[in-house]
Amino acid sequence: MKSLNPFPIIHKAHYDFDWKTIKPSVQGYIQAAQEHIQEFNLKTPERDGGITTVPISKSHHPPHVWDCFEDFRPWLFERVNRVWDEWKLQPMEKHLADSWLNCHPPGAYTSEHHHQNVTVAIACYLHVPKDSGRLMVKNPFYPYRLGDPLHHAYYDEGMDWEYIDVTSGDVLFFPGWLTHKTERNYSEKDRYIMSMNIMGRYVN
Repeated sequence: MKSLNPFPIIHKAHYDFDWKTIKPSVQGYIQAAQEHIQEFNLKTPERDGGITTVPISKSHHPPHVWDCFEDFRPWLFERVNRVWDEWKLQPMEKHLADSWLNCHPPGAYTSEHHHQNVTVAIACYLHVPKDSGRLMVKNPFYPYRLGDPLHHAYYDEGMDWEYIDVTSGDVLFFPGWLTHKTERNYSEKDRYIMSMNIMGRYVN
């Protein structure tokens, strides 16, 4: 029996990021964010040592404008347009609203969240060591399953979550309303991700 998904909400593409070239800029930006978070005692979705640059993404140059991603930007928007069409969205100008970096040292992870008011959320896997964690997405049909005779351990054992395998260079596109988190990093190396939010620009 074959599983059919006529209304896909998650898309995957692949881009060959030059990790050796971008690594110094990525690590420097993350260090600046870590110092900012510690100075102001900020709370973020990162857990057990995870670091995000969200708190400085508005005041510093966000990653998506860096010169090292100059070739990546047109590649990205070409695929955003494909996703936009696949979802049957109204043709309009797309706006890359913001971007940030996440670093997951061994044992770290990102907790459950979604991207409010975002049309296309994007996760770019810059460097993914083996066993450093997968993306986890929550079943979006939750309200419709309340009447189902679910397995007695459905929630306790996290059966309402699915795992998506990722590797270095993978780029995932999904709706901002989709609740997601990351698996804990079980490797001995750091994992690096660049996230982005795409929104439609409404013009009167």
